[in-house]
Amino acid sequence: MKADSVPLTFGQLSVWRVMADWPHSRWPETYLTGAVELPPGCGEDRVVSAFGALRRRHESLRTRFTDTADGPVQRVDDAAGDPVVGHVERQVTTVEEAAAAGRELAQDRIDRAREHAYRFAVVTSGGRSTHAVITTDHIVADGFSMGRLRAELTALTGGDSPEGSRWLEEEPPQPRALALAQRSAAGRARGDGVLRHWRDLLATLPPDAFPVPDDAGGSPGRIEAVLRSPRARAALAVVARERGLAPHDVLLALTSLALAVLEESARVVMTLQSSNRFGPPWHTVVSSMNQYAPMVLDTGTAAGTFDEWVRRVQRTALKAYRFGSYDIDAVDALVRGDRGRAPGYDNFYNFLAHDVAQSAPVPGAVRAGRVERTRPHRQIGPRFDVKVLGGPDMPVVVRADPALVPADRLDALLTWFDEEAHRLAAEPAGSTAALVRRCRAALEGPSAVRPPEHAEHAEHAVERPVRL
Repeated sequence: MKADSVPLTFGQLSVWRVMADWPHSRWPETYLTGAVELPPGCGEDRVVSAFGALRRRHESLRTRFTDTADGPVQRVDDAAGDPVVGHVERQVTTVEEAAAAGRELAQDRIDRAREHAYRFAVVTSGGRSTHAVITTDHIVADGFSMGRLRAELTALTGGDSPEGSRWLEEEPPQPRALALAQRSAAGRARGDGVLRHWRDLLATLPPDAFPVPDDAGGSPGRIEAVLRSPRARAALAVVARERGLAPHDVLLALTSLALAVLEESARVVMTLQSSNRFGPPWHTVVSSMNQYAPMVLDTGTAAGTFDEWVRRVQRTALKAYRFGSYDIDAVDALVRGDRGRAPGYDNFYNFLAHDVAQSAPVPGAVRAGRVERTRPHRQIGPRFDVKVLGGPDMPVVVRADPALVPADRLDALLTWFDEEAHRLAAEPAGSTAALVRRCRAALEGPSAVRPPEHAEHAEHAVERPVRL
């Protein structure tokens, strides 16, 4: 290994391995894009200068990734010269439209070995610069990283971003230093603990549910819908405040029960997206930190109140996150030795709405949410994928294989999420069994026969035990 090369971080290596067998034409589906509206009078020269400052500050934006006999490595180039900035002439009215326009420059796969894994773009209208856009390969940045880059870019171009201004005063941590720390003596000791956790996990994970077959997520064809609900966001804040629960865990518990109904199974295997940003100095690094953290939930033990169930889910999730940073090659070898094939994950849950419990109720929050059918960027991957985003309407995005959730039922499932969040804030002692029945009725369609209201409080109200 050359002196100017270091191994990949665990997060980078996970991206490298997970996407290794993907068709190259589909890599751009995983790229992240962030756009910034430029203030009046911000010319192209200032935008190019801002992009250059980002590239100097964050090694990820000037890193090439190559494979060697010793494994994949990262090589960081110097920041000399101006960055390459593309142009898109387009009249846009929203930041989302600007992001889509700038993303067009990343329609073709970025060559990680030859190029720095980003695309910078300026969107212009009538020759006037209106937006700056960053698109990155996922190996360079995760969602948090893109948020930091957007905030810094806003401040660098003269926009209002106190967070970006604060970050610009700090010397950012760098991925190369993280990679070396992970392979230090202390890092290896933590890695041994993670492998012990995985050995225990494999004793619990059902062989028919983990690893999922290699082709389970490889067949193109996904549907997607988004729930936008200030009401659900406000309800989750109430639940978190009054019952000492995290909004993350409430929606995770709801999702686990919905999956049990969808899969007609009392045991659910879910995959959490562990951000691995749990402490300094690495919690603000611009890199790919996310890794998969599987967890097993025996929904056959979900009798009683939903509060009891969500606390059980919370404990299981915390343990999964605790061991969510690992050398994927070591875990791969362990799983292959135990199961005869490489790890394969499904049923993803990624909670990014960290502003839910920190802010006041949203005006108009009593209104029911609305469900929008959207077109997913990614047409392969997990068969069921839930992502919860921040903001006043807390978008809950569900992308699914239509063989698991028919298109005409996906909207109903998201409506169920909205209604249950609202109900949880109003009914502290809600029955888990009644919640499951309502989910099943939503998925089976309007013709489903609903039980009488008094049955919701029956002690043994679940008619089909194998499906809860």
